[in-house]
Amino acid sequence: MKKYLPLLANLVSQVLFGFAYLFMKMGMAVVNQNTVKFLSFRFTLGFLVMSLLLIVGLKKVHYKARPIGLIVLCGLFNPLISQILETTSTTYAPTSQIAMYNSILPVIMLVFSALINHEYPTRRQFLFVLVTVLGVFITTLVDKAESGMTTLGLVLIIATMLAVSINRVLVRRASAQFSSFEIIYLTTGMGAVAFTGVSLGSHALTAPLSTYFDGLLCPEFAIAVLYMGIGSCVCAFLLMTYASANLPFAVYASTCTLSTVVGILSGVFLLHEVFLPVEIVGTIVILAGIIGISFSYDKQDAEGNKFHLKKTSKSK
Repeated sequence: MKKYLPLLANLVSQVLFGFAYLFMKMGMAVVNQNTVKFLSFRFTLGFLVMSLLLIVGLKKVHYKARPIGLIVLCGLFNPLISQILETTSTTYAPTSQIAMYNSILPVIMLVFSALINHEYPTRRQFLFVLVTVLGVFITTLVDKAESGMTTLGLVLIIATMLAVSINRVLVRRASAQFSSFEIIYLTTGMGAVAFTGVSLGSHALTAPLSTYFDGLLCPEFAIAVLYMGIGSCVCAFLLMTYASANLPFAVYASTCTLSTVVGILSGVFLLHEVFLPVEIVGTIVILAGIIGISFSYDKQDAEGNKFHLKKTSKSK
């Protein structure tokens, strides 16, 4: 059972990420689609919660004499770049469509993993990755206008996938030398400082600083910030980073598409977005690929990948 804990951790993290689109849209509506302000509240809360864990002694971090630049590079791609792109995309595309297109992440992640970390999937793993890609191809047969997708929304989604893919490959490399908490604590802090600095500065130019926290008086915004700040920033990212360090990359990448299914279902049933029959077929195929990859999990592959990754990291 213990060997399946990383797989379970990633599945739970992807469920949390899947519902994130719903809360992003909820929070953005309250702050008039102000991406940076919403991200400021989200990452500041996450950073404060993680700092509290350090203060009470539940967690520890050690950065001295270690390659902290690698974590900074991770933070550049996520949250600094990807979160602005992803959060903004919720203004220009339905959440179900964002989730659906994000299911192609495994392919992009595998490409970058091969280029950066020199990790390659087995034939069986790659076969099921292709199944998930087939599901994405089926969903692209839908007319964008009919589904509610805009051109700008699609561009933002593609850019987000590129940034997230690079980040997750770099995080996997960083996991060979840092704990999940050390990585997420620093990158969350980067987001809190950067987004809050920009948000407070722009707010001060247009309105009194005393009104900056008015959004928290709205229950919808408070709920969105709590979910995104704690559920997504802290819980989901810690679970995902732990899984990244302990799963074969093909398994890790493909199970990340579970957030696609959750995001689509939340958009359709909770936000009442349009979801056409051909998209249902595509989603079923994607889910079949996820299940297939999950059952292709092999502990020996995991140990081999971890050894190779640590050896590669230390050699540099």
